[in-house]
Amino acid sequence: MIVDQLKHWRRYRALAELAPAFEFLEQQVGQELGEGRIEIQGNRLFALPQQYAPRPAPGRQFEAHRRYADVQYVAQGAEMMGYAPTDSLQPATPYDPAKDIAFYQPPALYTPVVVPAGSFAVFYPQDAHLPCCPVEGEAWVRKIVVKVALD
Repeated sequence: MIVDQLKHWRRYRALAELAPAFEFLEQQVGQELGEGRIEIQGNRLFALPQQYAPRPAPGRQFEAHRRYADVQYVAQGAEMMGYAPTDSLQPATPYDPAKDIAFYQPPALYTPVVVPAGSFAVFYPQDAHLPCCPVEGEAWVRKIVVKVALD
């Protein structure tokens, strides 16, 4: 998992597969995006703009992906994202290859990470995460999730 401000993304040049995602996000700063999938490089790289009210963590499941890394960029508001390594979790549902997602039971301990506007979190397949959790004083989040194929 990586958490940083978008303005620092070039420090991760060694992770070449992420560069097109960050370049796309830089172009979107200050832009209004509707809902729905945005094709960048077909199934290899696409964005999912989202707007929502965060939901409390209790009772929700962690998720992880195998084919894609998630670059989750918070454009407006702030949210807490929970993190735990997948190998420390108990599966809740089997991996669904069509949706590239597996769900895990909430762990007793996990790392809460606050991601404010202008910042991003990158989750690789070994990084289970619980996105969309509230931060005190923030009622609305606008976020862009860029899916980056790893194969």
